[in-house]
Amino acid sequence: MMFFSSWLDLSQATESQLEALSQACAPATFGRNKEDVLDESYRKAGKMDLGDFSTSLDIEKIGIIDHIRAQLFDVTDTDKAIKTELYKLNVYGKGSFFKSHKDTPRGDTMFGSLVVVFPTPHEGGALVLRHSDQEWKIDSAALAREQSTPSVTYIAFYSDVDHEVTVVESGYRVTLTYNLFFETSKSPSLINPSGPDDRLLCNALSAALGDPSFLPEGGYLGFGLSFKYPVDTSWMARKARSDIVHAFKGSDAVIYRVCTDASLLTSLCAVYHIDTYSCEAEVLVPITNLLVSEKYDDEISYALCHQHNGRIIHEFGQPAPMVQDVNEKYFIKLAWVTPLTTYSTFKSHYIAYGNEPTSAYEYADLCIAVKVGPFGNRSTAR
Repeated sequence: MMFFSSWLDLSQATESQLEALSQACAPATFGRNKEDVLDESYRKAGKMDLGDFSTSLDIEKIGIIDHIRAQLFDVTDTDKAIKTELYKLNVYGKGSFFKSHKDTPRGDTMFGSLVVVFPTPHEGGALVLRHSDQEWKIDSAALAREQSTPSVTYIAFYSDVDHEVTVVESGYRVTLTYNLFFETSKSPSLINPSGPDDRLLCNALSAALGDPSFLPEGGYLGFGLSFKYPVDTSWMARKARSDIVHAFKGSDAVIYRVCTDASLLTSLCAVYHIDTYSCEAEVLVPITNLLVSEKYDDEISYALCHQHNGRIIHEFGQPAPMVQDVNEKYFIKLAWVTPLTTYSTFKSHYIAYGNEPTSAYEYADLCIAVKVGPFGNRSTAR
């Protein structure tokens, strides 16, 4: 590692060398509302930007990227590449920490982060990951002590995973952070962690579709997403939004793959939550037909149905929602298999016309919508 024209071997660095490295760092900032913020009550650490240091560590050569492919997810198309981008060097001295947060995406194709922790003497500074009510703690100091030779610890995780660095009790915790991207030469493959079993969903789906009392006249299955994906709501980003399905992760990828393989029309959609004087309902809209910065003279539920190919959701087993001035042909029966989540909530802005034009917005959540045919003819794939 190089700073002030000096090289530092972090596998056997002395206390004074690490102190000098720490003093050469600037205070570390973090992303909040698309801005870099310095707040040492939330994050206390040192940082070096990419132009201020260099490293001889080659994560591709020592096999870390291969391990990420094998352990973090299962890539079904092996010619799809992962691109890594070295982002920062961080030094956490005694009393340093970083409270729970999510990483700020650095582009539409960024899917995760890689943290490499050097075997410098320290106590504390564990990395804690949280997602879907589960928690994992990676104590790099303890792991380093267990090795017979100095070894780095590395942790790769998806961008929507909450994580924190606990307080460093002594010594210096030195890390490199990399941003992980899908290569953009081709659309990335569907990926899924090694745990989910397609057969479980396939069997459950077959049982439901074989039940004549389940959506007997056909309808839709709805799946809330378990991971976060960036949503650009601009009109120019329609194609990019449709490509989100190729970057599905975990159970989202399993659901999409299993339903598609079952010859069911499977789509990424948005559910707008409309609550006005004439409508209290959820409207399902294809991901390519989101509200954009347009002007609408009509009630927004009417505009979503007539101008954006939207459909009013009549939840299976529940009374139909009351919506004025929208024909029944715009209603669909939908059964939620997994509930909507807040992982991919976004906001669409538009101009509403009444007595005068006003700026307005509607909240929406991403979901997977699966069209199911009537009993006896369930297939809907085109």
